[in-house]
Amino acid sequence: MRHYFFLILLLLLAGACSRSPDIYQPPIQRKPLTGPEGHLGQFINMSDPAADAFIVRDMSKTTEGGSWRWAYRHPQLRFYLRGVDRLHFEMDSRLAENTFQETGPVTLTISINEHELDKIRFDKPGDRHFDKLVPAAFLLPHSENFVSLETDKQWVSKEDGAVLSFVLVRAGFIKQ
Repeated sequence: MRHYFFLILLLLLAGACSRSPDIYQPPIQRKPLTGPEGHLGQFINMSDPAADAFIVRDMSKTTEGGSWRWAYRHPQLRFYLRGVDRLHFEMDSRLAENTFQETGPVTLTISINEHELDKIRFDKPGDRHFDKLVPAAFLLPHSENFVSLETDKQWVSKEDGAVLSFVLVRAGFIKQ
């Protein structure tokens, strides 16, 4: 009888053992394509009240000077495109003098849906206008399209660790 008791106890204990579940990072939370701010479109000015709907990650939540926003480490935007033929990606950006003093020249890589479109080199601080035809193969019609804007260097605050890359004024797709 004692052997049966230990056998049952052993089986119960063995059945209670299991691997802990795998842990996964939750997906990036995105705002819906439509909402009170209107429909997600092809182009956005950072001063537009609907700009938050276009921002996926790593951009300041509020505009500075009423018309631009800071980009942080890995900024990404999203746009809804109906068609994909003969679209140019346009962007107005700025490298601030204060950050340039510490970082020196900065290279900004523009990628669309994980395809590298081009690189912009800021050899000095100031404003930059970018305009380039996007291969239709990079784009998704009637869908969200993601634009990543990665810099090779960022300015990091010695006081609080804040990270700043560049200033974004406007960006999006224009048919030409």
